[in-house]
Amino acid sequence: MPSDGAEYTIGGVKILFPCKAYPSQLAMMNAIVKGLNNRQHCLLESPTGSGKSLALLCSALSWQKALYEKSVPASSCDKEDRKAEPSPPCHCKCHCQPKSNEASASGTHSAPCSANCPDTGTSRKPGSPLTNTECKENETLASKLSAKKKLSLHASENDDFQVDRKRIRPLETEQQVRKRQCFAKGVQLVDALEVYHQRKNGELTVHSEKSMKTATFSPQTPPDPCTECSCSSGKEPDKKKKENGDRLCVPKIFFGTRTHKQITQISRELKRTAYSCVPMTILSSRDYTCIHPVVSNSSNRNEMCVELLEGKHGKSCSYYHGVHKLSEQHALQPPPGLCQAWDIEDLVSLGRKLRACPYFAARELMVGADIVFCPYNYLLDPQIRDSMDINLKDQVVILDEAHNIEDCARESVSYGVTERQLRAAREELDFMVNNNIRQKHHEPLRAVCCSLINWLQESSGQLVERAYETACKVWSGKEMLNFLYQMGITGITFPILQKHLVAVLEKEEKVSMHGREELIEVPVVSPAAQIVLKGLFMVLACLFKENSRFADDYRVALQQTYTWMTEDQRDDSDTSSFFTRPKHKKSSRQKTLVHMLNFWCLNPAVAFSDLNEVRTIVLTSGTLSPMDSFSSELGVKFSIQLEANHVIRNSQVWVGTVGAGPSGRKLCATFQHAETFEFQDEVGALLLSVCQTLGQGILCFLPSYKVRKSELLFFPSNHTPLKMHC
Repeated sequence: MPSDGAEYTIGGVKILFPCKAYPSQLAMMNAIVKGLNNRQHCLLESPTGSGKSLALLCSALSWQKALYEKSVPASSCDKEDRKAEPSPPCHCKCHCQPKSNEASASGTHSAPCSANCPDTGTSRKPGSPLTNTECKENETLASKLSAKKKLSLHASENDDFQVDRKRIRPLETEQQVRKRQCFAKGVQLVDALEVYHQRKNGELTVHSEKSMKTATFSPQTPPDPCTECSCSSGKEPDKKKKENGDRLCVPKIFFGTRTHKQITQISRELKRTAYSCVPMTILSSRDYTCIHPVVSNSSNRNEMCVELLEGKHGKSCSYYHGVHKLSEQHALQPPPGLCQAWDIEDLVSLGRKLRACPYFAARELMVGADIVFCPYNYLLDPQIRDSMDINLKDQVVILDEAHNIEDCARESVSYGVTERQLRAAREELDFMVNNNIRQKHHEPLRAVCCSLINWLQESSGQLVERAYETACKVWSGKEMLNFLYQMGITGITFPILQKHLVAVLEKEEKVSMHGREELIEVPVVSPAAQIVLKGLFMVLACLFKENSRFADDYRVALQQTYTWMTEDQRDDSDTSSFFTRPKHKKSSRQKTLVHMLNFWCLNPAVAFSDLNEVRTIVLTSGTLSPMDSFSSELGVKFSIQLEANHVIRNSQVWVGTVGAGPSGRKLCATFQHAETFEFQDEVGALLLSVCQTLGQGILCFLPSYKVRKSELLFFPSNHTPLKMHC
């Protein structure tokens, strides 16, 4: 902390501040600590430039640190070690015996009774206590990743493709490539994937029209469950429990901002504090973190990334396989590693150097992070939360610059799908059902798509023309529930449909072979079809939630428009994960009718209803008033509300109008005068005069980029710093 830093004790929490705090910052920190201690939500308004971000970071991280100190005895490890007490040495067979590569990759224990420490390489006797240094390394995410990777990496120096089997599918074998090519030629999946159906004497037989080949599994006997320690339940012992009762569970802090760019500003503020070395991570999209030379230059990074990870075309992503290298570098190494608060650009730069994927490394680091930064739609959107494995139960959520949080919340629980996308999803589900692949799960989902398509066709006759080549019809949420009821989708049947969806998305399935259970890979629908199904089920879950409490908050709109499509675009939309239809190399464009089904959410409280199990929500901005209406729209009770004053005193503010410039010309900014050189010269001379008088940085707002360009041409570049905004 800088020498001019200050220390404050608020609500029993010692807060280290990098400078003397403004009164508004003290008021904010007091409100935040009070809310965190009492599990209350906070709505805090403080003007722009009053240091909100610094107050948020210091108060929240100080409170978290104090909670760590309460949850671990002072005689144990340092603060870094207080996150979890080291469990007593385990002497069971499953931990003391050497592990195979598969066991090492899938195990959840750090093998405390092995002869060598997996991270340091130093020898110690079995059962001997860990030192502070060893404890620190064993508690980091990197050490866990290192322990899991050690045995699989030592056999080859080129470890890009030596991956954990539970995280990455193996690359396609030559036989799998041939099977995939069969699908492209129209061979039915039931003929090419007998691997899923025929199980005889431990062998899976694959038939095709021209040849017959056999692929034999060599099942391994799973180890007997351990009966000598807590691992017999299949889970790690809870390291945050006292011997005589429940221990304080230290929550993570999820810090949401409006954009990725604002995360850069927050990380810069974090570097100024005494908490700059706190374990952290930044969740962001592939648009900002993908470093694959092909995928990063693609317009559809998400789908290309998924295809590489699944190895559909016999290729994989070496950057993803090197995630552990970036995690270890981040957690264990001094500079040029990221030992202090870092930014997305720092992570990407290090990822390029180590040839490791920053996108998945950031997600891995979330496991051991105390504070997680992300755009706040990552926290509000149910689908993003699910894909990122974000669990907000009993956690702390801070949303900075939350003045437009209502719009983000409404968009996160709204969804739109075209009739073409529905038909493509139905075709893939047809393919699964006809080839007897998880038929009992795919068939109900196909029925949902068929019902929606039939309803779209019937309702298209009711559309009302609204504009040129545009027609629309809008129903209320309750009217849509009646239509869904006629389709057989009700509050009783929908949970069953959700279970079917979960089942069809599982890429592996347990089968019995020789009395043992083995995992085999099962085909699933394409990523595009998964997006359609997940989006539909997300919005249907909102409609049926809490006995259709939010049905009136939705409007369902069927829109009809026309768009120009090329032939290859029309064909691309109909592709699936199993067969590829030939593309027509036609450059002609055709006018195509498009039906779009939209589920519009009008109430942001729908999204915030998913956050009812969050410990504390802190919303801050410079413009939140009126507080009562803002709180009622979100449907959240903010017990602590604050409207802080600005750090600038009234005596420092002058508000007035300037009617003439230095030469006496009137400043009339109407359209006729704003285009003249006389007006522009007079405004430029006025700005120059102000800069010469004040001698400090100046912020100037102009009505348009055109006016801004004119003034910048006039203003000398070697003068007082001047920042212009439109």
